[in-house]
Amino acid sequence: MTIRKTWRLLCLAAASFFWASCSNDSSTQPSESESPDSDSSADVNGDDSSSNSSEAVSSSSAATVGDKSSQSAAGESASSSVEYVLASDPSVTCEKTTQQVNICGSVGKGLTCDDYERYLKKDTTLSQKILTGWEEALETCGAIQETVALYGVAYNVCSNPYAEVSAMKCSDGNTYIRFDLDGNKVSISSSSSATEESSSSVAEDAVTNCPQEGFALFADILAEVQKELYAQVVAKITEGTDLSNAQKEYLEGLLDRDNQTLKGNLSPYLTGEVYDVKYQSLSYESEEWFNGYIAKTKTCANGSPETTEKYQQKYDAILAECLALIENRVKSIN
Repeated sequence: MTIRKTWRLLCLAAASFFWASCSNDSSTQPSESESPDSDSSADVNGDDSSSNSSEAVSSSSAATVGDKSSQSAAGESASSSVEYVLASDPSVTCEKTTQQVNICGSVGKGLTCDDYERYLKKDTTLSQKILTGWEEALETCGAIQETVALYGVAYNVCSNPYAEVSAMKCSDGNTYIRFDLDGNKVSISSSSSATEESSSSVAEDAVTNCPQEGFALFADILAEVQKELYAQVVAKITEGTDLSNAQKEYLEGLLDRDNQTLKGNLSPYLTGEVYDVKYQSLSYESEEWFNGYIAKTKTCANGSPETTEKYQQKYDAILAECLALIENRVKSIN
């Protein structure tokens, strides 16, 4: 009996110990918020949330890129048909074109004879210094494509004088060949725009340019001089009782009595022939030679055309030089 009682007590103790152990195991299980499954679930949810957020950002970025692409495409489309404007005066519109330029007749910063003629035709207020500079540049702009003798063979110094260049044709009446682009804004290079130069250079010596016209080569002025020379040579022959027959013969040989001028378009420098003045230099025959143009007339506001001072001075100088040349040749004849 004692043995049975003791055995039963041992079984009860063992059972109590077992259930106590199970109870302790249950009490030490982590809470739902701390459980690995819960954490895993949170991670998954977090990943899903992050993924959804990334997709939203990606969609937003794609939309932004799409917008930029559309804007870029629209910009490119607009630029292809864009209306260019002068940076200095947006009211002046321009269009891209090309232009044939005589590169023989270019001086300074690549400006041509035509550029300076165009500037001087304008009614513009500008510095006297710049106006004088334009006139001097036009006078030496290289309009004459001189021929040079090399080993007895004459060739044209500028055998291919024309080149096609990009240009901006603008509503102010100018076509610019030196310009920079910033979007649709056209910036004209320095000394390439009469308007820009004059506006940036109005100073104490500001003057108003009276539009100039009748741009003349040396040969054009000489043609006018020849008419005066004709009258003076005829008078000298008629009144020159002290002239020898040889001297009279020389003087008579200068005259084209039918046209009341001198024989040969470059007489008395070069006599007896008609020369193509586009290729003929008189730089060795005349101290008054120039290879560009001089404006013959100017017209001031509410006025009539009048001869420019520069033209009159050159006319007088060429006339004096020709008279001296003829006189010296007459004296050299016995």
